[in-house]
Amino acid sequence: MRLWKRRKGSGLLSRLNLPIFVLIVAIIAFFATAASYILIRVQNAHTREIAEQSMKFVYRNLWYQFDTMNNVSAFLISNQSIDNLLEGAYQQPFEAVDDYFALQSNLENLSLLSLLNDFGSPAVTRQSYVVSLALEPESGLYGMATEHFEPITGIFKSEDLHGEEWFRVLGEGRQMTVWWGQRTGRPDTAMIYSARRKSSIKDGRSIGTIMIGANIGSVRSVFENAPLANGFHLLLDERGRVIFSERYSFLEEVGELPYVKAAASAPQGTIVARLDGEQHRIMFDTLANGWKLLTVVPESHFGQYTFAISAIGAATAVAALLVAAFWLRRIVVRVTVPITRLVAAIQRPEVAEFKEPLPHPNSGIYEVDELNQKFASMLVTLHGLIENSFREEMERQALQLELLHAQINPHFLYNTLDLINCRAIMAGDRETSNIVRSLANVFRYGLNRGQTWISLEKELAQVEAYLHIQQMMRERLHVDIEAPEALLSARIVHLVLQPLAENAIVHGFADYDQHTDCRIAVAAYLEGSRLVLRVSDNGCGSDSDAMNARLGEQPGGYSAERAGDGGDGYGTMNVHRRIQLHCGKAYGLRYVKVAEGTCVEAVLPYSPE
Repeated sequence: MRLWKRRKGSGLLSRLNLPIFVLIVAIIAFFATAASYILIRVQNAHTREIAEQSMKFVYRNLWYQFDTMNNVSAFLISNQSIDNLLEGAYQQPFEAVDDYFALQSNLENLSLLSLLNDFGSPAVTRQSYVVSLALEPESGLYGMATEHFEPITGIFKSEDLHGEEWFRVLGEGRQMTVWWGQRTGRPDTAMIYSARRKSSIKDGRSIGTIMIGANIGSVRSVFENAPLANGFHLLLDERGRVIFSERYSFLEEVGELPYVKAAASAPQGTIVARLDGEQHRIMFDTLANGWKLLTVVPESHFGQYTFAISAIGAATAVAALLVAAFWLRRIVVRVTVPITRLVAAIQRPEVAEFKEPLPHPNSGIYEVDELNQKFASMLVTLHGLIENSFREEMERQALQLELLHAQINPHFLYNTLDLINCRAIMAGDRETSNIVRSLANVFRYGLNRGQTWISLEKELAQVEAYLHIQQMMRERLHVDIEAPEALLSARIVHLVLQPLAENAIVHGFADYDQHTDCRIAVAAYLEGSRLVLRVSDNGCGSDSDAMNARLGEQPGGYSAERAGDGGDGYGTMNVHRRIQLHCGKAYGLRYVKVAEGTCVEAVLPYSPE
């Protein structure tokens, strides 16, 4: 049977091996996963940051270029000398020649002045803008202006432009500045333009339209200096037409594309949309002229190093597991083998039956050898304790047997009291009947079927029955019992109030004669989460401080006779010790200072049911 039990349970080696190995696997897996996750997040965040920086670079340079075009327009609008040239009055056309060429020179100078971040050679003078003036008939130079507009720097009449939508928008005053893209019919002449009305500084009448054009190549150079390894940029005008993109052609209509429509709902932000069967991240922002810049990057670009980082993390975790498993096996074997030998020696029948001492093997491990020696000493001590316990148990059973012989059968006692009650009723002695019934209640509640706990209602009924008997013996004994109905179901330690009431009668009224009014009050109330039962009398009184000090003494140094309980076995100290035994040291009895008599309170935990 013993061998079968040994085989049924698992050994120390197997019990330690698997849990520790699982723990190490979990720890290594956690740290490997966490490290891979952090590296992936950092790498993806870095890749995303590069894409965002590329977009911000393009945005800043485009904003700078468009702002410079606005500055050129503002210069022409606010310059007094140019205003004077445009508003001059001439009798003959040839008189305006000098002013015409002066204005033409100013426009040529503005178009040659490179106010942009030129990405070409600084030694080459390049035309940055096309600066044009479309004059109205109100201008004095209108007669000298070229008849038909061409996308070059110069002065033109405005008749060719009246059919253009942007020209109508300016004329209606819906916008101060209009931006658009346009092909001019010449090779490599895709242009972007901004146009503003030129009004007279003197009287505010419209005398022309200023048009600033820039070759699309200047925009291309901005995008080429912020290339994307994967993805593309997209610059759109307000109508959703392409101004520049590595993917779409100039002025191509893309406003109906789902991701373009999604980006049009907000001035800036980031969305994720499906493009060419793959998820893409679209970052977008709106320029000051209303055009929108989009940077489209596939999501796979952000996670391109995920697999490599995960593979490295997995390989590192496997290597760490192999090393950990090797050393774990060596450590566990070295510790568990001596303990297993010790267990085998303990299970020998001769050692378990104390017929021979436990062997003392020398394992070379201090802790295991010390454990073996201490266990051998423990076996000797255990053997002595078993013998003493057996002897004490035999004595206890003998005392119990004697006590059982001396006990009165409760049913016999109740039946006898019932018989006396019936005989008293038959004899017409109601007073004796009441005494017998009260005495029966005292015994019934006092025995409580051997239970430790009782409801407050039954405890009050017991003390009421006891005091009823005392009232029959003392005609001038007055009893007052008060307890809220909500507290009657509370559970308390059995036999608390009756010993306190008995103590009040035996000691509080010991020197009183039969003609003295004696009063006992029993009350129950809540004090926070504690139930307090109070018994007070108007007797000879006691020193509350001295009584509280005696209650705090150790059980072995204090007897019932010292407390004045008459050795009845259910005195004050007995009640105090039983409450602390069942409820804890925070509870028990306490004496309260009063002007007359004695007041003692039993403090118990409040249990509603």
